[in-house]
Amino acid sequence: MLGRFASGLVSTLILATTALPTASAAAPPPQPTKGPLPGVTERTRDGQAGKGQAVVVADLNGRPVQFTSYGTTDLQPRRNPFTLWAWQPDRRRFVKTDYAELAVSPDGRWTVAHLESPGEPGKDRLRITDRKTGKSRDIDIELTEYTPADTGNGGTRYPQLRWPRWSPDGKKLLFTVSLARQDDSSAGVLILDLPDFAPRFIKIHKALVTVGGFEWNQDGTRFLVRHGRLGSTTVRLYDLQGKAAKEYQVRGRPGGDGRGAFSPSGKRFVTACLPLEKAACVWDAATGKAVTRLPVVAGARPTTLGWYDEKHLLISTAAGIGIMDLKGRVTETLLKLGRNSAIYPHFSALK
Repeated sequence: MLGRFASGLVSTLILATTALPTASAAAPPPQPTKGPLPGVTERTRDGQAGKGQAVVVADLNGRPVQFTSYGTTDLQPRRNPFTLWAWQPDRRRFVKTDYAELAVSPDGRWTVAHLESPGEPGKDRLRITDRKTGKSRDIDIELTEYTPADTGNGGTRYPQLRWPRWSPDGKKLLFTVSLARQDDSSAGVLILDLPDFAPRFIKIHKALVTVGGFEWNQDGTRFLVRHGRLGSTTVRLYDLQGKAAKEYQVRGRPGGDGRGAFSPSGKRFVTACLPLEKAACVWDAATGKAVTRLPVVAGARPTTLGWYDEKHLLISTAAGIGIMDLKGRVTETLLKLGRNSAIYPHFSALK
């Protein structure tokens, strides 16, 4: 999504001699307090960039989701217009980073940052940080070890890692592997297993990953993705060996934010199901039949879409980002956003 999301990724996995411990039970990290978010801009009526509105308006502590980061866009032309702001619980504030993406484990302890290329063509880097100790280490990934670069149609396209997703139990990380093009099709997925973050590549072709990629199911035993071509897609569920376990004849891409595409019980899943993501469709996971369709207000920002709890979605609303029940009623607003504010907030599960 934007400049840094399209950088090629690569390099051999470099592991420390001492494996990182598994995630441990601890008090959840403090969440952002009420107040404005820094660095947000919006396009004014005269076409200029002005200060955008983005305000936390609810107490975010004690919830099933955590507000981990947000991206902002500098509307003035420059080389790298996208900036990622990461929540740092120990400092009680959002900090500007040079990360392309950030994923926080469900217990709030571990962060995995997707960095810029380390300087060689086709190479990228992940930074693993233990918030408990403050220690970090970098892991280099060479995806051409698993899938070759595409040298056709006007130049080399290296495989890319995109959209890091923690499994619900916090023991695995899932990345979409794709080749850059406007009509992206997947090469597969890369799964990193804790405690040593050992990589496993699973080849899966023809998954449609233009906006969102592969997502976990409710217990981390399957992953799902949109499949086919725009205008005629299904959603496929795969096991951890890459075998298609089920196919749903439904519309849209699976939701990825909040608690993910599947409800906590696994009985339902949600997709962004209309052009420009103007609706959220909830489906029965056993039958694939439609349960309900809810309105989404995307405006100038991408839709935030996923489960908040068993009976509510985390979704874009007229006011900003809120919680909606399955009858389409907004029960609470979490972030108040200006309609033209250039901000891309990210919430993930918290246990």
